[in-house]
Amino acid sequence: MRSEAIAVLATALAVAACGSPKTTDDPKAAMDANFKMVLQAWFDEHPDCVKLDRSGSLPIERSTSRQVDKPGLDAGVSAGLLSIKPLAGDRVRYTPTEVGKDAVRDGDRFLRGVDLCYARRDIQAVENFTEPTDAAGVKATRVTYRYTLKDVAPWASNPAIAAAFPAITEAVAKPLSTDADDLILTDKGWAHHRALR
Repeated sequence: MRSEAIAVLATALAVAACGSPKTTDDPKAAMDANFKMVLQAWFDEHPDCVKLDRSGSLPIERSTSRQVDKPGLDAGVSAGLLSIKPLAGDRVRYTPTEVGKDAVRDGDRFLRGVDLCYARRDIQAVENFTEPTDAAGVKATRVTYRYTLKDVAPWASNPAIAAAFPAITEAVAKPLSTDADDLILTDKGWAHHRALR
């Protein structure tokens, strides 16, 4: 009797495993491996950044009397990421240097401004995710994950950068961080919600 029960249980588990769509071959399956892959692909293309200038775009032109974002811009000059050129009147122009050309870039089209990018996320593991639900006509899930930083820019430890952007110093000092992002199910599989803007 006991051996029959074990055989029935083993058969049920085998059938369940065979019929499960939750393999990495199914990009639409709600599972850790798919979410980790989508998050890593997103962060490989979208580094971690801080806002260098909240309202401008490259090249940054502004009045010398404007104090908003000035400490960060001055830190960028001090670290060799930006050059500064006087213009007519009290205006100056900040332009990325050769060293800063990969780090200083226009922000995304919705948040605007100019970003200073210092590292990329390396997704270590998916901790959990919400049950995918329909929201505003799409199926979405919130994924919580752990990550480390890779490709940290050598200038990230520059004293002027550290003073102007303590968030960079804090982020780089953490051996492991946790964050959460929303993923949306598309006809091709899961995608980071910002990829659909």
